[in-house]
Amino acid sequence: MRRKPMNLFILTLLFLGLSHLMTSCSKTEVIVSINKSTLTLEDFLYDIYQVKLERNTWNDSYKDILGVDYWDYEFEGNKMENLAKDTIMTRVILYEILYDQAIDAGFSLTDEDESMVATNADELINSMTKKQLEDSGLDYEILIKRFQKQLLGDKYYNTLLDSFKVNESAIRSNIEPNLYREYKTECLYVPTVIVGYQSLASMTDEKLDEAYTKILNTQELIHKGADFNKVLNEIDGLTYYERDFILDDNTAEEEYKKAAISLENGEYSPIVTTEFGHYIIHMLDNNSSYRLEKHIENTILNQKKDRFRIYYNELLNDYEITINNQYWDTLDLR
Repeated sequence: MRRKPMNLFILTLLFLGLSHLMTSCSKTEVIVSINKSTLTLEDFLYDIYQVKLERNTWNDSYKDILGVDYWDYEFEGNKMENLAKDTIMTRVILYEILYDQAIDAGFSLTDEDESMVATNADELINSMTKKQLEDSGLDYEILIKRFQKQLLGDKYYNTLLDSFKVNESAIRSNIEPNLYREYKTECLYVPTVIVGYQSLASMTDEKLDEAYTKILNTQELIHKGADFNKVLNEIDGLTYYERDFILDDNTAEEEYKKAAISLENGEYSPIVTTEFGHYIIHMLDNNSSYRLEKHIENTILNQKKDRFRIYYNELLNDYEITINNQYWDTLDLR
């Protein structure tokens, strides 16, 4: 066994959110020691289960298309199985250290916290099949211990983030507000194409004529003072949805955005036609600050997370971390 440094690359994977297996390996063999604490496979089972769920979700959506299992998919030259194991190890060690720091700082769980931990453990177990429970190796006691440690670690982490001061005024002054000016709209839509997986198919001329007649009738009702609810009750086959965007978004067609930004609040657009169909747009708010404030909030949070990464990497120097690589590297997540 040897000391294995936790580098910034692996920590970055953790914060990007890379968020089983039961082999014949012993659940009591020490996988990692941190100062005087020792962690066995039981301390890793929950994180392994979560990563395996991610693998299953990915495989359900992409394996047939890409022809590769999630574990064999490569990101910057590294297979996802290896990256997942590095992330699991980093996360478990992170929470062990946060938990240790929280205890030293006098943090504790309230009765409400303990009740939430028990509820979360019950809900997870009840959501799993008998086979999933057997394969994962999880049980109520393992989950209670894991959730208690995670919740206390989160309390300490969030308190630490709150203590980091950033210059919000400087952040605001470096942002061009118009770049994040948000337009909040609602629309009625009639398709002129058949949307398939990564494909658009043309409609027949008859269907195209029906679509245009439908949007013309919609426009006529709106000119007579009908709101979208009334129109939807009178014309079949219309689709209603809300669409919020900033100018740099690619979530709305350019024709849609160009028509929308010319509207005053409360105004309805004429018929707007894009490659997907016909729209009538209703402007709800042409100068929403929501996206701007969210961007500022995220920038502040990211700066605090950067401070935490520095803090945590310095904190690691106070801990002697020894990983049983012979055991961990041969552990099969498939």
